[in-house]
Amino acid sequence: MPDCIENIIELAAEKCGAADLYYLSTEGRSVVFENNKLKRVTSGQSAGAGLRVIVDGRIGFASTSDLRSPERLVAMAVESAGFGEKARFELPKSDGVFAKHLKTCDPTAASITPEQMVETGREALHLSRERNDDYLFSGGISVSHGLERFLNTEGLDLRCEISHMAAGANIEEVKDGGLLDVYEGKSWGRPFDSMTDITETALEKMEMAATVVKARGGTIPMVFTPKAVENLLSPVMTALNGKMVQKGASILAGKIGEQVVDQQLSIYDDAIVDWAPGSSPFDGEGMATGRLPLIEKGVVKNYLLDLQTAALLGMEPTGSGYRSTSGRPSPGSSNSMVPPGSVPYKDIIADMDYGLIVDQTLGDGQSNTLAGEFSVNVALGFLVEKGQIKGRVKDCMVAGNVYEVLSNIEDVGSEQKWEGSACVPAIRVGGLKPAFEE
Repeated sequence: MPDCIENIIELAAEKCGAADLYYLSTEGRSVVFENNKLKRVTSGQSAGAGLRVIVDGRIGFASTSDLRSPERLVAMAVESAGFGEKARFELPKSDGVFAKHLKTCDPTAASITPEQMVETGREALHLSRERNDDYLFSGGISVSHGLERFLNTEGLDLRCEISHMAAGANIEEVKDGGLLDVYEGKSWGRPFDSMTDITETALEKMEMAATVVKARGGTIPMVFTPKAVENLLSPVMTALNGKMVQKGASILAGKIGEQVVDQQLSIYDDAIVDWAPGSSPFDGEGMATGRLPLIEKGVVKNYLLDLQTAALLGMEPTGSGYRSTSGRPSPGSSNSMVPPGSVPYKDIIADMDYGLIVDQTLGDGQSNTLAGEFSVNVALGFLVEKGQIKGRVKDCMVAGNVYEVLSNIEDVGSEQKWEGSACVPAIRVGGLKPAFEE
């Protein structure tokens, strides 16, 4: 870590009195396979810092990846304050209760070599070729480790070492003039030595998708797998963002304490899950993080709030002020968690007389996210009849309003699955009418 980090905050204290600094350095490696061949192996390092200052009651900001001139960074931040919005908050002091034993870094991540990552990818490639030589395998593996640090003029000096490993497997087949592809991925704070699990899952879905069937029209129940649940949750998370609430753009503004979806659904933002991709004991403003209930049993409990947005709304901040080194803090989520229900996924499917499984989607159409609307093409969907998966449906679109859909939940799966920084179960809903191209 460069010695100038402390110098920056000291200079800012002299120039303007109130300031905070977010620093992030990472080192990483990645391996990419494309169409059954190793395409590239890369490695790199990056470091940067973002400085926020308050000058005469107004917010200034500047960032840099060149830390050799602390004076210049401070001068740019101070100058920008002349055009900044009025600060409504005070910087936090060193009296927060932080999750000191949170696990976010595995030291072994730094020792994983590109050669090991290439071998991991080749194992997955060979598995795909053995299953069907006509399949085209593409995939990637990445690993990184680094340090984030936060300092402010109130005496806070926080550090968090982080590690992260991710892998993705994409299987494609060109057949009968059409393209079928299935993607599976995983990411975690601890390293793993294989991606055959996600490759095997993708291959199983390729085999299920080999049979193409037609579905009838009309309103039918649908199961959104964990990979597809994001289409339902994304508009809700946008509406729970404090900035959207403060601007009056959120459909959930003023809804705290009101039921907006089915009581079977709860959503938490949880930044203190060991090894999870979005975990950290502090946010980008030096506030302690934790498990924040956003929706409990269908009722709105909290919004995601940073310091400035919370003050503008007359509410308490929630430790949700996240930032990059190149941007000011803004309300955001860490790990989105939906608690599991009581019905195993296999039983949800077995109980369906006629319905559709939505597993992969493409795009979000022309939907009005702020109003809770969504519209997606089903890139991978399966027809279920009498509890049995009959095959893949093609040329299908699903649209609706998430608040109406999530008010008609029939089952919540008992198994959660991590998809990026979201840990969610499958959800079966009723009242949806898919559209099929003729």
